[in-house]
Amino acid sequence: MDASKIKKLKKVKDAHTPSTIVFFDFDETYYPHKLNPHRYEKLRELEDYLSKQTDEGNLVFGWVTGSSVESVIDKMETGGLSLLPHFIASSLGTEITYFHENCFNKKDAEWNGFLDQTTFSPALVDRIVKSLEKEHGIILKAQTNLGDTPYKKNFYYQEETPSVDEINLETIRNKAFHSGIAVNINKCNPLAGDPEDSYDIDFIPLGTGKEKIVEFMLRNYQVDKANAFAFGDSGNDLRMLNAVGNGFLVENATEEAKSKYSKQSLGSYSEGILHTLRSLN
Repeated sequence: MDASKIKKLKKVKDAHTPSTIVFFDFDETYYPHKLNPHRYEKLRELEDYLSKQTDEGNLVFGWVTGSSVESVIDKMETGGLSLLPHFIASSLGTEITYFHENCFNKKDAEWNGFLDQTTFSPALVDRIVKSLEKEHGIILKAQTNLGDTPYKKNFYYQEETPSVDEINLETIRNKAFHSGIAVNINKCNPLAGDPEDSYDIDFIPLGTGKEKIVEFMLRNYQVDKANAFAFGDSGNDLRMLNAVGNGFLVENATEEAKSKYSKQSLGSYSEGILHTLRSLN
């Protein structure tokens, strides 16, 4: 990671006994890819709110994202963001990096120890992908925009027909399950740079993912589920939203996500987030 990029960013204070914890998906939830003056203003307003809450020791917040830490930092620079969260759970909740003052740019040793015990490997995923094509004619195209990590491999599945897709996606799930790893499948969001008419296929270790990050952090910070908030915009956020007491889709969420989850913020992106946090606290 480019140390010069994170050196100038504001670090939050650690909270040993916070009353509230907030989990944000990053792309198209906290961070809009299509920025304009209004969205810049609302982003800075949200940062000011979070900075005040963390200064008072009341709140811990983190980004739970499919992107790498490096990609998130680059987007912060592009979007003019200045406030780092307490943690970034990157690569679809398979890696945890802390960014608060007392533990800056440090990995979570306990989480990494758990990862080392899993059976996940890139080579295993490659065998699954080849088997899907050879045995079932299911072609998965490797993603390059997020980048592979030791514990995550991303692919695209191009839609065919609803009946064929239903069979193929279930076949992918079964193949991953019988191979001892997890797979996250959801409709792509073109606003985040994904192709149209496609699904994200993300292979990760069992026991990881966005909802598992929520469970881990609730234990870590000893916050009750009823005092936990989460915000997302797509299908891969729904388990995270269901893992907290107060989960919300932002108003700009995908139609797929909205069809499966009813609680929504009054407003898009940071505007909806801020309105919800202020109204419930």
